[in-house]
Amino acid sequence: MANEARNLQKQGTGKSAVGLAMIAVGIVLLIGLIVWILTNPAVLDVVVTLALAIVVALVVICLIIAGIMAIIALPMYAVKGEQYQEGVDYSLSDVKPVKESSSEKKENE
Repeated sequence: MANEARNLQKQGTGKSAVGLAMIAVGIVLLIGLIVWILTNPAVLDVVVTLALAIVVALVVICLIIAGIMAIIALPMYAVKGEQYQEGVDYSLSDVKPVKESSSEKKENE
């Protein structure tokens, strides 16, 4: 063919094909496992109880961490204090454009 490169080399995609086949088999097995869990009430009860316990534990851990962060933040805020300037007046008319910024250089090129 005229459009092909002269030093063109092809590699096999066997590993990728095997990987995709394994993913497809895994998805089918996962769907089968979900169907089995949903049709077996004893297993479904255990799985739901376990999932609920994990979710509750994660929520409790997040609340504990948020509480600790809030407790630590209060003294840090109190020590840091507040900073401000007196006798200074800022106005938008005082703002000057930046000359020869990088965006202007790109437009000129």
